[in-house]
Amino acid sequence: MLVVAALTWPGPRVAVDQLTGTVRTEEGRPGASAAGLAALEHVFRLAESLGGRALAVTIGPPQADEMLREALAAGALHVLRVEADPADDEAAARALLSAVAEHHGPPDVVVFGDDSGAVPGYLAALTDAAQALGLLELTADGGVLGGLRRLDKGRRERLEIPLPAVCSVEPVLRPRRAGLPAMLAARNTKIPVVRPDVPQHRFPSGPVKATAPRAYRPRARIVPIPAADRAIDRIVALTNGLGANALATGGSATVVTPPDAAAAADLVIEYLTEHGYLGDTT
Repeated sequence: MLVVAALTWPGPRVAVDQLTGTVRTEEGRPGASAAGLAALEHVFRLAESLGGRALAVTIGPPQADEMLREALAAGALHVLRVEADPADDEAAARALLSAVAEHHGPPDVVVFGDDSGAVPGYLAALTDAAQALGLLELTADGGVLGGLRRLDKGRRERLEIPLPAVCSVEPVLRPRRAGLPAMLAARNTKIPVVRPDVPQHRFPSGPVKATAPRAYRPRARIVPIPAADRAIDRIVALTNGLGANALATGGSATVVTPPDAAAAADLVIEYLTEHGYLGDTT
């Protein structure tokens, strides 16, 4: 079984001088993000539980080799760097799948950090795999994946995820530290590089269709069902007592047929003024 940690290469960092406002690009030595490190630790644990192989892969330039060496030192059995366009999520997913399948076979589980954009969705569509996003936990028991996902208002949702699966995790799991012998052994390791021939896009990518602007329409307010037995009592409850005021003053229902909207507005204002809801409008 092949369990893959798909790490996102952060690329160069943009820095702004606070005094002059000058923008410059700094290469620095960026590594995997916190979410990527959490994905890597999940992959190590899944590989141990499922008896599989742990592979760390990324799409990036040669500067990303150091990040893969750190994954190798931490416990990855294989590493792989793919040279493709990381800005195109669909092309990145196709390149990732082609490179992994060519060198290590089709993946059974692919784990991303939650900062991977739309790449997990494209990859799940390409492989017809189950997809689970935004996971706080990802475990394996008896060959079945289990996930815990955050919901609104402090709720949690437990998932049973069939294989093959594409998952993304939040950065809540701290990665393990690599031992010194493993770090020294991985320092000069040659990282395999793949330049896959990505096929043509399968997903539709036509122009965006813009519609005419419309006024904002808020959602309907949920009103509890009145518990009264009589229809008139339920109407009074729904109108917050306005119906009771009308009945107390001897009002009755009247059907009017104004000739136009202006006449209808005049009738409404006249009624509200007569019953004390509005002051004198003359």
